[in-house]
Amino acid sequence: MNTAPPLGLRELEQLIMKHVPRDIFMACEDAYYNGDEKGRTESSPFAKGHRPSAAGQIKHFRINEAFHEALEAQNADPTPIKGTQLVIGRSGIFKIVRLNVPGHKWVNLRRSATRKALAELNDDIKRSYVQSDFFTDALAPAGGTIFIIGVMDGIDEKGISQLTQVKIALPAPDMKSWLYINTISDFVSLYDQANVVTQVDNAQPKLKKNTKKQTGNDQGN
Repeated sequence: MNTAPPLGLRELEQLIMKHVPRDIFMACEDAYYNGDEKGRTESSPFAKGHRPSAAGQIKHFRINEAFHEALEAQNADPTPIKGTQLVIGRSGIFKIVRLNVPGHKWVNLRRSATRKALAELNDDIKRSYVQSDFFTDALAPAGGTIFIIGVMDGIDEKGISQLTQVKIALPAPDMKSWLYINTISDFVSLYDQANVVTQVDNAQPKLKKNTKKQTGNDQGN
């Protein structure tokens, strides 16, 4: 029977930083913005009535390609690009996938069997760091899934939905909530805080010995 309280979100952040270098998150954020910009540029010539549909398709492919390239450049071992299939990278114990969210409307992610299976990998993370199970002992996490979320709540001058924010999120195993969510810009700042080393002052002041004044030789006064 498990009676230990969960470790907490700060410790969960430390776990993520231990397994996923900051450069991976920064590369994923850049890839999202670059892919979104390319997709909007390429879909803008379409007729107004076709533009939203065209933008959705083109942006999916462009962001997917940019995301795959970013993961590959960071040695995160992405799965091959294939149609609408998810590109899944890996760093340490974590699998890394992306997800578009239109206008802060948190869509029903459970429609995707692949995402559902990936979310279930966070079961031990939930028990260890967020919500312990009274009847089941928490195991040290051997795996987990991080979603890189692109929030599409902007509109550009052509009337095309536009990326405004990129977040890091860990879905609950049942995909009904988030175990952790934060903007990438705020999360990467945690790496700087973790690298700050306080210099310990080991210097101990010593009193100068009061030597007896010499007289009667060439060193006396």
